[in-house]
Amino acid sequence: MSSLKATTAKLSAPSPTPSFSSNGGSKRKRPEDGPATVYSQPRETGTGSHILTQFTYTIDHLRGHQRWVKLQDILDYLNVATNSTEARQLVQLYRSPNPTNRIEYNRKTDMYRYKPKYDIRNAAQLKGYLQNQQSAAGLSVKELKDGWANASEAIVELEKKKEVLVTHHKKDNVVKTVWLNDPSLMHPMDDEFQNAWHTIQLPANSEDLRNKLLSAGLKPCSAPKKPMDSKPKEKKRKAPRRGGKQTNTHMASILKDFSHLRK
Repeated sequence: MSSLKATTAKLSAPSPTPSFSSNGGSKRKRPEDGPATVYSQPRETGTGSHILTQFTYTIDHLRGHQRWVKLQDILDYLNVATNSTEARQLVQLYRSPNPTNRIEYNRKTDMYRYKPKYDIRNAAQLKGYLQNQQSAAGLSVKELKDGWANASEAIVELEKKKEVLVTHHKKDNVVKTVWLNDPSLMHPMDDEFQNAWHTIQLPANSEDLRNKLLSAGLKPCSAPKKPMDSKPKEKKRKAPRRGGKQTNTHMASILKDFSHLRK
């Protein structure tokens, strides 16, 4: 018994868990959350759009000069540092082999100029292009002026020499389209023939002209005009719909036929 009492004395009872009432009615506080960690994000600098804007400025600048320009002159115009990342990106765009690129680069001289749709910049190049093209299509003067500012004046001089054929706008007589012409095929006409030609009066009515050609034994190209029927076309009346598909044909000997009573 003495040993049991000694052992009991050595063992201490576990302390009771603190209750809600023992803490004075206050809840256990959780550790406060610290400030949320903010991770670094790339800033929206707009570098890509800025480079494309500078590229567009370069095209407009070269279009206005129409000559070879050094890279340093272009960068000075754009206010871009020579050894900057922006300059290296612009050089890549300038030398791009994309067919839509409007900047031409000369590797021998290391210079740049505007590249129009047609590489025509003088009268000799225009005549050479028209002579070498596969078709006889004309060239738009507006597109020629994109790379040749004085195209209109030069084309007018070629027209006076009868080396090209030109159409003009009716409003302001500005040249519109140009074709190649062969002056050797143009022959002068006598004044007597020209006067006789202009004295011939054509009928004002095309139908009278057709009748005169027929009376002279000639076949006119135009077909005779058909008289217009002023009466409105009558609408076709739909036929009355007949009965549907007959059934029970196997009972024809039993059933009676009342189809004659149908109205």
